[in-house]
Amino acid sequence: MAVAQPALLGVPRRLPRPADLTGLAARPASWIALAILLLAVTPAASSSGSAIALSDVAMAAAGVLAVRSVLRGEQLGVVRSVPALGFLAIVTMGLVAATLAHNFPTNVVGAVRYVELFLVTPLAVMIALRTRTDAVILLGALVGLGVGEGLLGLVQFATGTGAGIGADSIRAVGTFGAYNIGTLAQLTAVGFVICLAVVVVSRDGVLRAWAAGAGTVLLLANIASLSRGVWVAVAFAALVTVSRGRPARLLGALAGALAVAALVLPPLITSGTPIGDRVASLLSSDAAPDQSLVDRETLWAAAIDMTLDNPLTGVGLRAFPDFRDAYADFSLLGSSDISFGSSFERVALESPHNLYLLVASEQGLLALLVFVTVLAVLLARGLLRAARRRSDWSTAIALAGTGLLCYELASMITGDFGGPGSILTGISLGLAGWAAADVDLRSP
Repeated sequence: MAVAQPALLGVPRRLPRPADLTGLAARPASWIALAILLLAVTPAASSSGSAIALSDVAMAAAGVLAVRSVLRGEQLGVVRSVPALGFLAIVTMGLVAATLAHNFPTNVVGAVRYVELFLVTPLAVMIALRTRTDAVILLGALVGLGVGEGLLGLVQFATGTGAGIGADSIRAVGTFGAYNIGTLAQLTAVGFVICLAVVVVSRDGVLRAWAAGAGTVLLLANIASLSRGVWVAVAFAALVTVSRGRPARLLGALAGALAVAALVLPPLITSGTPIGDRVASLLSSDAAPDQSLVDRETLWAAAIDMTLDNPLTGVGLRAFPDFRDAYADFSLLGSSDISFGSSFERVALESPHNLYLLVASEQGLLALLVFVTVLAVLLARGLLRAARRRSDWSTAIALAGTGLLCYELASMITGDFGGPGSILTGISLGLAGWAAADVDLRSP
């Protein structure tokens, strides 16, 4: 017998019946949620593991179910939408680059991964979001795993049992380990933006309180990850999310953020704490760059030179490592040291750590133009959608998707995809695509 519960964003809650639980397995959203949760059990110790993770298998199942839904005549509007065509254009350019590349079979592996992250995963997310139940399953998995991993990361930070940074082992990495050091930062950033969107849109006091509490944990864990580029991307996404795409609100949010920064940053920088030192290195990186920044700038210069020498086709998908040493100068160390507990590993720097430059160097300037244009169209359409004066589930998801797109746009400047956290990029783009497609959730 169903038990009535308070409504969230106008949606009544009840205890699931056996038939409901059976139907969950047929929902693409359930398999996407499973793919998210399986990130926590992805082997994290070394770089020699299988290229296919359990989360990839679950995402493939979600893609199959999404195709089945389309063949049944469901979500046809989503498949024919501008965002879906944009993702198809991005992948088409990637497949052309993979076909022209000579680094077989690495180019084939790269093509499969590119299709997964920029077509299968985004479209699966867009097709999966049909009802409010689907939204709760998908977003709940992102926030739930983020909170769980974030709490573990905070314990690591407080007890000195995290990944090594300098002479300390305080960097929060959750269960992902030091090799996938950026996954916790990305997961908590995604969860925080979702919670912030709910707080901004919802009028339900209880739901906003839960979202604010979860968002606080996620933000603290993100800070404990000590990922400077992610901090900047989260700040940018938060400003856009709070503003809801409205210029006046954006100016107000920016003024408030600057006032808070003026009060908090000076004492934090001079405090001598790990977080303060990290912020100080971010603000003074040009004056006294550390080796990580030197490596990053050298890789960027190498990617630019590759692009200028191969402007039409690039050097080939996943071929950047093959050409890196020919274009990089002697300031490049070529590898990064990571440590976690008693384990130590040296990892080669095989990408420019800038997704825009990675696309340009491996696929050419035309591919970069298509990539940037598609993301710009998604952002413009998402902002228009999020600015509407509504407070329902559809608007909350649209605002979250637009905020996540802003996060990805900023984080792509200092990072690219790699490791298990890459699937979060595809999911974020899917939520942004759903927002830009201008569709609403259906009643169950």
